[in-house]
Amino acid sequence: MSPQRYAALALPILILLLHTWFSGNDVGQPDSKIANELRGAWITTVVNLDWPSNRNLSVEQQKEELIVMLDDLKSAGFNAVFFQVRSEADAMYPSPYEPWSYWLTGTQGKAPEPFYDPLRFVIVEGHKRGMEVHAWLNPYRAHRNSDTYPTYETHVSQTQPDWILSFPSGSGTYLMLNPGVPAVNDFISNIVVDLVRRYDLDGIHFDDYFYPYTPAITDEDLAHFNANNRGFDDIKDWRRDNIDRMVEQVNDSIQSVDPLVKFGISPFGIRKNTDANTRGGEGYHLIYANPLQWLEEGTIDYITPQLYWERSHEVAPYEPLMKWWAEAASANNRHIYVGLAPYRLLAPFDWAEDEVVSQLTLNRNNEHPVQGSIFFRTEHIVGNPKGLRDSLVTNHFKHPVLTPVMDWKGVETPDPVEEMRYVKGDNGQISIYWSENESVRRYAVYRYPEFTSPDKMIVGVDSAKRIAITGETTFVDTISNGSSYFYAVTAVGRNSEESAPRVLHVR
Repeated sequence: MSPQRYAALALPILILLLHTWFSGNDVGQPDSKIANELRGAWITTVVNLDWPSNRNLSVEQQKEELIVMLDDLKSAGFNAVFFQVRSEADAMYPSPYEPWSYWLTGTQGKAPEPFYDPLRFVIVEGHKRGMEVHAWLNPYRAHRNSDTYPTYETHVSQTQPDWILSFPSGSGTYLMLNPGVPAVNDFISNIVVDLVRRYDLDGIHFDDYFYPYTPAITDEDLAHFNANNRGFDDIKDWRRDNIDRMVEQVNDSIQSVDPLVKFGISPFGIRKNTDANTRGGEGYHLIYANPLQWLEEGTIDYITPQLYWERSHEVAPYEPLMKWWAEAASANNRHIYVGLAPYRLLAPFDWAEDEVVSQLTLNRNNEHPVQGSIFFRTEHIVGNPKGLRDSLVTNHFKHPVLTPVMDWKGVETPDPVEEMRYVKGDNGQISIYWSENESVRRYAVYRYPEFTSPDKMIVGVDSAKRIAITGETTFVDTISNGSSYFYAVTAVGRNSEESAPRVLHVR
């Protein structure tokens, strides 16, 4: 076969076998047998925890840091990033509602110079690497400490002071949007709608900053409760309903603009102690969050409980909590991506070096499926604490996988790629090309030995043969002289649906 000759679709039997294999996920199997799993990392911008490393970097330095992070995550097997775009009623992108973040330029309201859009940059670069990009927002927090830096004139604390609850916190004041004000829900929803309309996002993600853990709210919102209690006798139930109503409104807003955008929340890891026989603080009472209701009502697509305790923890051991959350998600046909804590491998927690990867193993072997995990945070992946990144690269995340399919969002199989060809270079380098499919964001590349019959093709089909997921229409591989391989490329839809493969014989 000439290297320039376009290949036809493979035999129907190969199409059927590959399509069936690609779409499954054998829970509890080794990495080489997993086809779909979300492997995510939080990129934290508040207080310059992950990015940018400080507020005085040039635009080029900021971009370079992001490129290095994305490359490191990609090479470690991650397929999704959760980029914090709104941490204190501010923005890491040009927002019509809120000022530029202090954590980006050192002055709230000041745009980067020369101008660029960090969120759009992350989306383009993340998609180029075949990774999902989710915009991560703190829904209610307006200022961690109002004495840290001055807010800009367009900050909500200045434009709508009647929406703000304030609490003494340490040496300063904590500010938050009041969930009991109906206009606040509209404000949050409008911000989300703007993001979904203007950006090619895979998801919207909220963290657990609802009512504050500390300082705890007492009667600061009592006047709003008395004025608009909606029939509730207990202010605590009213507070939980405030959060539930916001989540429902945000979900409805996303659905009205782009139903394929995923919406998920990462609540505190203990809802109630009675759920998994724990003895810790309870998100239901501390921050007035009831994630079980969001699952039952289908107002979120996935739940990411922050299970930041080791397996042997006396108060809140990992495994029973993971099992409870997984069962709750499964019962309501929603995904669970467990929030893991690699930062606790370091002081002062000093977890055992195998703790995080052992939790991954528990997830994969659980009776109720755990469709993935999100690591807090990026620095504690790329920094390789206690060899965690090495273990992911060589074992647990060795083979690239697609994110899980959400069947309630509808599945539309993309058309196969066209015009597949290859060019040989020096030292065994093979460049494979295919035509762009404008309806998809990524492609999966597979490599398996030459087959002479359908029976031998069946033997060669397993997940270890997937060698790349990319957002580009080319892939470079290196093979030894005289080798002969079949390469298969599939187009991957926004819901991780795969097309039939187009197969190319390289020799």
